[in-house]
Amino acid sequence: MADGVLSTNIKLLVFDLAGTTVDDSVEGVPLVTVAMRESFKKHGYDIDADVVNKYRGMEKKDAIQCILNEHNSSQNIDVEVIFRDFKYFLNKHLSSIKNEIPGTSEVFRKLKSTGIKIAVCSGFPHSVVESIVSTLDWTGLVDYLSSAEKAGHGRPHPAMILSAMKFFDISDPRTVIKVGDTKVDVHEGKNAGCWTVSVLTGTQSREYIEASNPDFIINSIADLPDILSNRKFQL
Repeated sequence: MADGVLSTNIKLLVFDLAGTTVDDSVEGVPLVTVAMRESFKKHGYDIDADVVNKYRGMEKKDAIQCILNEHNSSQNIDVEVIFRDFKYFLNKHLSSIKNEIPGTSEVFRKLKSTGIKIAVCSGFPHSVVESIVSTLDWTGLVDYLSSAEKAGHGRPHPAMILSAMKFFDISDPRTVIKVGDTKVDVHEGKNAGCWTVSVLTGTQSREYIEASNPDFIINSIADLPDILSNRKFQL
């Protein structure tokens, strides 16, 4: 890691899971997309993958509601019912999720060697977050983990970031970086007042993410150490 990292005032990095640090593909299709499409199909909806991708990063009940709104559903379908089915299909395919985005563990180790804290936060149900962290053997690398379920709010609400800051007794959001692969990750970071870094390893395009104006866009988490010496982070 560049020496410049040691002179930054960054204290905490908050990472998304699926698409950012975790390879969530199930036979080439993202886990969220698979589970969401199967849960909607059970109730008679044929949901296109592009529709699901549009709402990647959101708390899953909110995403379900957005999809229902987009389809102008006239049926009286309870979001909780679809969410229950979503969790079933999510857990059904969870055993397929065994790989990190290349370079993630190495980046975590480098950050921790400088004293920077590592948090992972996700729109997945909390039990799924815990399962993924355990499967990838990150227990000793991640200092804090949360979920929209645990924090009480999903993205773009900044609750997950704020809960991590509170845990580490960090009051200045400009010492915090949010790293994610979706537009809503950027909105979450901006709502918390922290720096935002977008990666292109998820399902959303550079052009789509650029519209949210993140502070940096990088190809993948493996490129993160190279930007941490940027003068923007020198307070």
